[in-house]
Amino acid sequence: MKASVMLQHDREFACLLAFDVKVERDAQEVADSLGVRIFTADIIYHLFDQFMGYKSELLQRRKEENKNNAVFPCRLRILPTCIFNSRDPIVIGVTVINGSLRAGTPICVPSKDFIFLGIVTSLEINNKQIECASTGQDVCIKIENVGGDAPKLYGRHFDENDVLVSRISRESIDTLKEYFRDDMSKTDWKLIVELKKLFEIM
Repeated sequence: MKASVMLQHDREFACLLAFDVKVERDAQEVADSLGVRIFTADIIYHLFDQFMGYKSELLQRRKEENKNNAVFPCRLRILPTCIFNSRDPIVIGVTVINGSLRAGTPICVPSKDFIFLGIVTSLEINNKQIECASTGQDVCIKIENVGGDAPKLYGRHFDENDVLVSRISRESIDTLKEYFRDDMSKTDWKLIVELKKLFEIM
């Protein structure tokens, strides 16, 4: 079965599309044993819809599997009148200068030798939790220390004069390209280019 060749490259796309054809029991058993998925339909549009639905499910599954490696680009300005907790967890108000800020984003301070503050664990607007904040929005964020580094203190290690940015990497950029391209705007990609230069990522 030629479709089984795909098992060597991407086993999830080892598929057969059977349009207006009866799939014999023996063929189905062989396909099952090889790990080949068969889609069948009497109407070509239904067959197309089945396969596209399968592709969409795969993408969502891969997004879920890789979400911890995906770091969306953002640049943040601290709101000096909105410092609610200066030490771990740091709770401050920020304006999203550009990009998109999401829970799970690692935050650092380029102007202070790229000191790492921690991971954004929650975002709130008007005391309501949100998933994402975009350009121009003011949002309250909680940054929690991770790893063995000593917690950073607002006012000592950084202050309102510093711009905060998401700490991207080659791996995070590749993950965005592979699985989250549809979640990125042109301005997001432009910011990625700027941050790549900032972090000297090849």
